[in-house]
Amino acid sequence: MADQENTNVQLINEIKALNAKIEKLEKDIEDIKYFTPKPVLTPQVISQVGGFILGAIVLIGIFW
Repeated sequence: MADQENTNVQLINEIKALNAKIEKLEKDIEDIKYFTPKPVLTPQVISQVGGFILGAIVLIGIFW
């Protein structure tokens, strides 16, 4: 009976340690997501710039 209680206590302590590690990992992941630089040239920005360029070419072609 004492062996089973010791095993239970050891398992509970290991679970507490694992929970602490998981919380630290989750915090580290949040920090990494926050401090990771976001790309400036996204596909939406590139398509919008391309649309402006095509529009300018069309206007130049109309009035040329």
